[in-house]
Amino acid sequence: MMAPVLLWIAALLSSGLLLAGSRSAAPVVLGRYSLPLSAAVAVNAAVLILLAGRLLLAPRGLLDGTRRLFMRLGNAGALAEVLLFGIPVLLALFFSLFGRITPLAAEGRIRAAGWLFYASLPTGVWGAGGRARLKLSAFRGALTLLAFLLAFAATEVALRIVMPGSVFHPMLDLRPNVRVALRPLGLPGVSPSGIYSTNKWGMRGEQPPEDWADWLTIVCIGGSTTQCFELDDHRTWPWLLQEDLRRAHPRVWVGNGGLGGHSTRGHIVFMREVIPVIHPDIVIFLVGVNELSIFAGFDPRERASLGTSPETFGYRLFCASRTIQILYMLKKDLIDGVPVQNTPWASAYAPTALSGPEPPMPGDMHELMCDPDYVRDNVRQLIALARQYGVTPVFLTQSMLYDDTPYWRTINGGIAWERRPDRKYSAATVWRMLDTVNRDVIETCGEEGVLCYDLASVVSHDPAMFYDEAHFSEAGAALVADSVSAFLLRSGVIH
Repeated sequence: MMAPVLLWIAALLSSGLLLAGSRSAAPVVLGRYSLPLSAAVAVNAAVLILLAGRLLLAPRGLLDGTRRLFMRLGNAGALAEVLLFGIPVLLALFFSLFGRITPLAAEGRIRAAGWLFYASLPTGVWGAGGRARLKLSAFRGALTLLAFLLAFAATEVALRIVMPGSVFHPMLDLRPNVRVALRPLGLPGVSPSGIYSTNKWGMRGEQPPEDWADWLTIVCIGGSTTQCFELDDHRTWPWLLQEDLRRAHPRVWVGNGGLGGHSTRGHIVFMREVIPVIHPDIVIFLVGVNELSIFAGFDPRERASLGTSPETFGYRLFCASRTIQILYMLKKDLIDGVPVQNTPWASAYAPTALSGPEPPMPGDMHELMCDPDYVRDNVRQLIALARQYGVTPVFLTQSMLYDDTPYWRTINGGIAWERRPDRKYSAATVWRMLDTVNRDVIETCGEEGVLCYDLASVVSHDPAMFYDEAHFSEAGAALVADSVSAFLLRSGVIH
């Protein structure tokens, strides 16, 4: 009789924790529950009260019924093993991979209820068949667990061979030794064919020299305007910068660490995970376009917080396992609904007229930011990391096609990856936003005594310099390389 008693006590406790931890993101009842959740809580509470009353008033009948139920379940072959060893795996996956489906998964009492329920299962198996059944279930479960671990290990090895991850960190898409043939679809100012390749560190550019310490080494960090994905390896501005600098300093190596979509939050992750490992002499940051999300009504920290998670066991397991990383990506696609680009996104820019009048814009664009200090704080953090690791930081401002002129005030300023149907900005306003970011970068570098080159004032709003709103054409990349090279030599950073 002891096993059913323990089982029902555990069930009551876990259910109580579940109810106590339940809450809604949009509460309307008692400041905690939505209407559907409050109804579910009321039903479950009523069932718990009835069961508790039955257990107190007529314990033998309830416990005998429980014993008969578990005896039937115990006769169902491997069901006990599934309960003992399948549920913890499901709970662990739910809490680690799917915790953002519902705020309930982040509630400590919900987690406690789940694990308490699991802890009560051996009691149910004991009640169904005694100690012999429990031992047999444990043996079968151990074999099942061993088979699972062997299958997981084989899958891990296969995925690391077929789909290798990043060299440095799973959230930095630096995949080594990639080679892709480019076929840009009629992009103005871009060759009709080219090669995209990466070195052993997953960066575009030459392989790092073996005698690393004897070279002047530079890493360019930025988003897609640094990566220059649609341009051939030898036509990107980091590659051309290397060629320009080698005329004055033959032993210069420049690595292109640009990653599409990365803002300063991603650059912070890059600095923490890559720079202390390879120890370059100089890091060049091209900052700007991807910071525009701070004007779009949501916090960019939510979009680019990857790599800044607390060092929990689950996070370390995620970093170590390619299998879990791929499961996470599938979850983001299939469950979270994160947009996946499965066709070439780059296209020639075609201006469209702004539909309807633009709402009045403030004189200071910081008023539209979700956090007016966001850019400054991140730039300061990048500078602090550079100093910590003993590298010289150099910042570049970002240019784009748009300008603050009467013509551009009549043109839709939607950036392809930031466009929202409820917000319509003119191209002139988007440029003012980017110019605000540029001013923040310049002012912060001045306060910190760090070099900053105002590239946006050099690369004009000339359609020949861009193949779309912000990405450089081959002519634009060449101008960037020439200008940055001259600045580095003039400033004395490179002797």
